Amino acid sequence: MVQPYSQTPLYSLFGKVVHGRGIGKLVGAPTANLQILSQDRLPPIGVYIAEIMLEGQVYYGVTNIGTRPTVDNDNDISIETFIIDFHRDIYGKEMGVHLFKKLRNPQKFCDFSTLLEQIHQDCIAAQDFFGVNSTISQLHMNIEKHQATINGQPIYLSTKEFDVLYLLYSNPDIAFKKEQIYEAVWHEISAGYFHAVENTIFQIRKKCKSYGDSKGFIRTIVGYGYQFDTS
Repeated sequence: MVQPYSQTPLYSLFGKVVHGRGIGKLVGAPTANLQILSQDRLPPIGVYIAEIMLEGQVYYGVTNIGTRPTVDNDNDISIETFIIDFHRDIYGKEMGVHLFKKLRNPQKFCDFSTLLEQIHQDCIAAQDFFGVNSTISQLHMNIEKHQATINGQPIYLSTKEFDVLYLLYSNPDIAFKKEQIYEAVWHEISAGYFHAVENTIFQIRKKCKSYGDSKGFIRTIVGYGYQFDTS
């Protein structure tokens, strides 16, 4: 069980998790949008290392306070937290966020892939700050360079292997049917043909085995398909 961080935070915010526009979930980075009673005493805008208090449990993540220039052109200030290795529905729940260190100012990225890459780097910085490890730091996928590393070591994947793993990696809260994977990666109707997907998953696991992960970061859902394994 994660214990609360011992140092005093720079800022603390408390409120209710409310629905946003759902864009974060669509691009593979779902966030918890915090609604507080007053914004008069908000911290300066920026991206912060965060400790999250939720239902008596402690989690780690990063919090963005400010606008979302990559997502939309609104000038509204929002409080959005990406919780590391967390995939539950918490709408309507009370949540506390302790901010410990400002990482950077909000910025506009050229596309969602670059934004996801930056969020990944922010999460690694948060894990380093708190001294914890998780799947998100073990496996790192760079969509722009089409590269994957495990614990900093490059893993050589074919184009299809990378695309299948990245599809699951970037949507960890979604379980994909084999048909969905085939059509998303091979860009054609599956017509009940799943051998290509199964063989690609097998090859990914085979290559990841030498790095100590026999499942290839992929969880099999018997009778359904596959999902990214965050355990």
